Amino acid sequence: MNKKNLPKAGVLLFLALILAFPASSYQGAKKGLLLWFNTLLPTLLPFMILSNLIVYMRITAPLSRILYPVFHRIFRVSKNGCYPVLIGFLSGIPVGAKTTADMMERGELSASEGQYLLGLCNNASPMFIMSYISLTQLNKPDIRLILLLILYSSALVSALLWKALTGSKRKVSALSLSSENPAPVDTGSRFDFKKVDKSIMDAFDIITRVGGYVILFSISAQIFSDIGSHNGLFKLLILGFLEITTGINKISTSALSMDMKIALITMITAFGGLSGMAQTNSVISNTRLSIHTYMFQKLLHMIVALIMAAVYVYFT
Repeated sequence: MNKKNLPKAGVLLFLALILAFPASSYQGAKKGLLLWFNTLLPTLLPFMILSNLIVYMRITAPLSRILYPVFHRIFRVSKNGCYPVLIGFLSGIPVGAKTTADMMERGELSASEGQYLLGLCNNASPMFIMSYISLTQLNKPDIRLILLLILYSSALVSALLWKALTGSKRKVSALSLSSENPAPVDTGSRFDFKKVDKSIMDAFDIITRVGGYVILFSISAQIFSDIGSHNGLFKLLILGFLEITTGINKISTSALSMDMKIALITMITAFGGLSGMAQTNSVISNTRLSIHTYMFQKLLHMIVALIMAAVYVYFT
């Protein structure tokens, strides 16, 4: 089959699966919609709106000056790179990617630093890690800070490894964008409601796309979960790589040992799932950031996080 026809065949196959498994499709869509409405919408949307407004009003500059002395030493970023780290670590996928992409388009980040930041700060949110994983699924509140430390420190280690492996050492430059992709004209840093309106509409555009991807991948995960009755290790991993929320739920309710559950859940959370990959791609598609490079960065993150989790469960 021609490679160009593979996506078309995939769409037709997905449609056939939905028609063949209507009950699973309905349950998957329902779970995805509820996840989006009850969790992602209230937790991500406010961050998206405020982050957009902060970027449009150029509040990133004074914030970066405050954060730079510490963040530069820890994360090896420029002054402009401090804000994506802050907002990305606070809010998670895909806000970190969206903020990085917006600042790149404004000429505030170079392509190399933007790609570095994409791998560093576009991860699961602290609330997801400490509340959903530690409390709701694993029922182990005592490890919530440990999981957060493992996932975020492994993100830093893997980002620095990627930087060393690729030799990406170019610094940020306000003139880093090529003439083919010029930065938007600055309309000023003063507050006005046009900026608020634009911030809200841009945020709703992104959160709606995120919801669509969550629903589609939730359907895929539910169909795959319902095929056969045995949830073996391979099946659990596939579910996790498709959509991490469903995968984490299946792993946490499986017969695996707690040590194995922690290691596997840490691994798939670091990767972010194909759903998270699609969400990220939707916000960087009009920039020079590479989704293929990002996938390599997340695979590296996954390996480092798995090693750290394995060390943790071995010595505890």
